[in-house]
Amino acid sequence: MKPRMIHHKSCRRAGLILSLTAVMGALSPLTALAASPEFARTAEEWARLQDNTLEYAEIPDLIHEYNATVQNNQYDYRKFREDYGDTNSEVADSYNDLAQDFYNDMSGETDAGSMMSDLQLEIQAKNMLDQADNTLEDSRIYLLTYEMAEANLTATAQSNMISYHKKQLELEQKQTDLNLAREKYSLEQVKQQAGTATEVDVLTARENLQTTENRIKEMESELSNLRERLLISLGWKYNDSPEISGLPEVDLSRIDTMNPDQDLEEALENNYTLKINRRKLENARSQTTRESLETTIKSNEKQIGASLSSAYKGVISARLSYNQAQAEVQLEEANTRIAVGTLQAGTITSLQYQEQEYKLESCRLDARAAAIELFQSMETYDWSVKGLAAAE
Repeated sequence: MKPRMIHHKSCRRAGLILSLTAVMGALSPLTALAASPEFARTAEEWARLQDNTLEYAEIPDLIHEYNATVQNNQYDYRKFREDYGDTNSEVADSYNDLAQDFYNDMSGETDAGSMMSDLQLEIQAKNMLDQADNTLEDSRIYLLTYEMAEANLTATAQSNMISYHKKQLELEQKQTDLNLAREKYSLEQVKQQAGTATEVDVLTARENLQTTENRIKEMESELSNLRERLLISLGWKYNDSPEISGLPEVDLSRIDTMNPDQDLEEALENNYTLKINRRKLENARSQTTRESLETTIKSNEKQIGASLSSAYKGVISARLSYNQAQAEVQLEEANTRIAVGTLQAGTITSLQYQEQEYKLESCRLDARAAAIELFQSMETYDWSVKGLAAAE
């Protein structure tokens, strides 16, 4: 039987299949090297990215330079162009070449093993010919796919940093709960000794205290895991300890510039899914494929409009929640001032005053959380305009 030859083009085909399916996959982080050459940025810009402090505004640049998936995609894109060229016709020619390689590998021998091997090679060759006839790929589609992947990774990292700060607020809230639970447990013990509380009251207070303590441990673990995911995505090792700075202050004036009707044209122009499908339409040769893509594109356009509108409604809803949270803080500040006087007059207990202080602190934490939610909703809207509006 003729020896089976391994052709480098067959290896390229395997890379072609894997590279698109692994666009969003995870690789070992390449923290030592940036993706861009040193001359691509000023010394000040490199220093800002490498100062071991994570700032929200740096996330797009950190993803571009240090995210392992982005670095791998940049390599795959260059390799695709080297192996397959830029145009759709060049990609089709590569499939035809691969088909011929499979035909050349057929031995023509009549023994059972050779016939089975030749049959498999013939099937692979025919598949390659079908791919040559039907492929819509070109380097532009690859580039857009990888750009979309990088944008999604950036948006995810931003979301993780926002979630990290939200989790910190939740932990602060739960620690406030813990302090109050301890006070109540101590009070129930004193009351039991005085005969004004039952053992059930004490056990209930202790159970509430233990539940709060357990929840704090869970939240600390969740916060640690979220921090690790965020750092790894940006090029640090999981056990590195960079400083994570605060989020930008919420800017209500941003909302005044948002208009889904006016922003729709830009959202359509920037949308990665829509650009990919339009490029596929340019490459399509059969009428059936063209008609299918035209239908898909019309659906994409409708979905982008709906996604943008939904994102805007999310901003308006978050603004209402933010305004309400601010009003509740003002109300509890007034109630706390009143409570100071009533405590001095002896008409409320120390615990009742502490409960009022707890309400005020809780409202302040809620207001900070509402500000973060509003900021995140604005970021979601902006990403919808910049190309990530849902279009599937």
